[in-house]
Amino acid sequence: MQLQELFEKQQQLDTYIENKRGIENNEVFEEKLLAFMVEAGELANEVRSFKFWSSKAPSEKEIILEEYVDGLHFLASIGNTLEVQPQSDSVDTEVQEASKKEITSAFLEIFGTVSLLRIEPSPAVFGSLFSAYIELAGLLGYSWEEVTAAYQEKNKENYSRQENGY
Repeated sequence: MQLQELFEKQQQLDTYIENKRGIENNEVFEEKLLAFMVEAGELANEVRSFKFWSSKAPSEKEIILEEYVDGLHFLASIGNTLEVQPQSDSVDTEVQEASKKEITSAFLEIFGTVSLLRIEPSPAVFGSLFSAYIELAGLLGYSWEEVTAAYQEKNKENYSRQENGY
């Protein structure tokens, strides 16, 4: 899936939710920021890179990917709220083995950039956040193809949830 298509699919879902809930996209910007942070926190919790006190292994790869994609939904929604158009239509995640420290550092960069985006909601800051989140996928061992396949499945599930009173 190309980046433009992902943003378009997210815009369609957002519009569906807005119409169903009677809200305007720009009314819930801060809620989207917090929702993204919560999802990124849930992802970090499943990855467990920061849990120096625990010897428990990370969650299964599928669970981590699902949490990652939950965050991607909100991140694309934030980009659409800011009317940011992807600069490129292709994404290349560099799948790599990363240390716990590298992954923890990536999470901290993401959280810091979300805080900056709240203060300075600009395309440049959003671009930094989006790039950091895409890089995180590679650090976690996921290709863009895996991410977008999981995004499409979760997108369908999100429509279903809305239809069933989620």
